[in-house]
Amino acid sequence: MAWPDLLKENSSIAKAVDLVGDRWSLMVLAGCFSGVCRFNQMESYLGINRNLLSSRLDKLVEMGLLERHLYNENPQRYEYRLTEIAGELHPIIVGLAAWAERHYTKENAPFTIVHKGCEQRVEIVTHCKTCDVHVLNDEVATRVNPCAGSETLRLFESMSTASKIVD
Repeated sequence: MAWPDLLKENSSIAKAVDLVGDRWSLMVLAGCFSGVCRFNQMESYLGINRNLLSSRLDKLVEMGLLERHLYNENPQRYEYRLTEIAGELHPIIVGLAAWAERHYTKENAPFTIVHKGCEQRVEIVTHCKTCDVHVLNDEVATRVNPCAGSETLRLFESMSTASKIVD
């Protein structure tokens, strides 16, 4: 299936990747979670060119993930604050960082994400809110929804029976 078709079919993962899947958007959001919230700070921290940073910030504001707040009148300067829905991305960004550190950057990572209370590395888990249990990878499945389009239904049919729930 082509990318536009995935978006047209309302694929949740495609929509998420379309919104924040490029490297600069994720790095901007990660910076905001760490308190790097002003344009010049981000430009310096990330080494990103001004036009690219400006376009990513505009996109994140437009999509409701960041809000612009004026902190200096003359010249006008803004800082970017995470919205509530952006806050829900925090565990995803922490998870990506923890995963990459565990498997790729190891002790060479410039930062380690730790629990403030004990200063030890965090572990990312999948949790079922209804059952209040940690869910293992082999306990996760996909269920097709009534609004699924024909392409999604075709894809669902080709999925492994172990990874899907058929109503």
